[in-house]
Amino acid sequence: MNSLTALYVIGAILVLLFAAAAVRGRSDEKNRIKENAERSWGSRLTRLFSAEQISSVRAYSDGPGRSGGGEDTAIDDITAGDLDLDLVFAEACRTYSAPGDEVLYSQLRNPLTDPGALASRRALITLFRDDPDLRLKAAGILSRTGRLRSASYYQAVSGLSEAEPIRKGSYIFLSAATVALLALLFFFPLPAILLLIPVLFLDFRVHISMREKTGPYLMGFQAVLRMLRTADAFCAVRTDSPEFKEIVGRLRRRRETFSRFRRGTFLVMTGGYVGTGFSDALIENLNMFFHLDLIRFNGMLAGIREHAADAEGLISDIGALDAAISAASYEASLPHTCEPEFSPAPGSGGGVFLAEDLYHPLLPDPVANSIRAESQILITGSNASGKSTFMKSAALAAILAQSFGFAPARVYRAPMYRIVTSMALRDNMMGGESYFAVEIRSLLRIWKKAEEEGLPVLAVIDEVLRGTNTVERIAASSQILSELAGKNIRFFAATHDIELAVMLDGTCRNLHFDETCVDGDIRFDYRIREGRAEGRNAIRLLRSAGFGGETADRAEARAAYFEKTGEWKL
Repeated sequence: MNSLTALYVIGAILVLLFAAAAVRGRSDEKNRIKENAERSWGSRLTRLFSAEQISSVRAYSDGPGRSGGGEDTAIDDITAGDLDLDLVFAEACRTYSAPGDEVLYSQLRNPLTDPGALASRRALITLFRDDPDLRLKAAGILSRTGRLRSASYYQAVSGLSEAEPIRKGSYIFLSAATVALLALLFFFPLPAILLLIPVLFLDFRVHISMREKTGPYLMGFQAVLRMLRTADAFCAVRTDSPEFKEIVGRLRRRRETFSRFRRGTFLVMTGGYVGTGFSDALIENLNMFFHLDLIRFNGMLAGIREHAADAEGLISDIGALDAAISAASYEASLPHTCEPEFSPAPGSGGGVFLAEDLYHPLLPDPVANSIRAESQILITGSNASGKSTFMKSAALAAILAQSFGFAPARVYRAPMYRIVTSMALRDNMMGGESYFAVEIRSLLRIWKKAEEEGLPVLAVIDEVLRGTNTVERIAASSQILSELAGKNIRFFAATHDIELAVMLDGTCRNLHFDETCVDGDIRFDYRIREGRAEGRNAIRLLRSAGFGGETADRAEARAAYFEKTGEWKL
């Protein structure tokens, strides 16, 4: 055997070894996906998302037409921040693909207001909850869809609208030269190698240079091709579920529209922008020296632009399947849940909000409370007693009920709401606004929503107008809440001002959280109670902290005098 033949034999052996490694790697990956899916199902976990990743994921949610029932039903940024909705998303996110991340986030930020659409989404969640075999099969399919390194699928696909066609003649010439020189290796090895080395170097330099310009768009092509392969796999899955069949039917129609787009794109289907496996790295290097992705660039760009709506639709449909699995697993991880009952909303007043054993889903060991709110609710109590947590629980229950069809409670009965909060506000230093100015604008947006026709508003308001002095705060907040009570709203408001609770006694139902002072420590049971807070534990804590008996006695006497006369006296 001469040296050239030996070289060919070694090359053939290497190719076979690479192929065997790829097959083994895919088998190991399938087993790993199955094990992870079984292990993570119903467990309490939190994926870590950076602010940059959240911004990327939410691009799909911010796109046109995402709202569950009109633009005013979307959860605005103030409300999302108050309720730690990004953290709720991180706990709920057990997705296997980028489209799943994006659609799940959008579902949280855009609660549904159409009972039929919610019932369909709920049926899909229940399907994956009750059919583990289908769930594992879907997880395996979705895991191969991949995630992008620096953008969401929606950003990559929508960004193709900005791409311009390229001149591909030079890439065809370089690719042909590389193929020709490789062929010449069989006949003139030494001259071919001497010519091939500089050509390969030129391939590398040219491709790297062009990738800086076309990289984001090639990433979009790869994302679409990955989703089409995912659609192929789902079209082969059989189930009796009408909701599953409806989504798969749409996937089948969408992939048919891209039949011409897919021709000759096998070696563009994967790559370093989407995957990190062996086959991805191999194809990335093939493209580096044969420019197949650049040669196909113009044709793929035209195909995407012709069917841009279907490209985004692939994200929606694949993401909906992935988000349903994620929501089902998240529900299974919670202490208890119920399917919500949605009652008709009256013309005004916000309807009846009923929740039994309601709890905050982010707490590891939450205390459950029950509430039947037929009127507006005003809650008093000291800091850290549970006021804010309870109100957040009510708002999150409404969001989860209208997003996924389950609530963190044993019973949940309410109208469908537009949900808005005003809680954890801050000074707008960059905008030159004081805390009080920020508060006013935040309350005004609730006021305007409550004046609109349509679905009632569910509002959570913590410490109304805390940014001003006591006299003006009580005067203004009592007037705002009393007028707001007659609008199309059901609100839960919290205050430290007992005077406000007294003034609004006929307008709002007074509830409170209590605490006890034991051995100098304040202890909370986080149970909601009827009536106004009456405790003097803050003053008692002065005594136990070492301020002296006389100081605490005088402070308590002064508080009692004010409650009796309405006047402060030193």
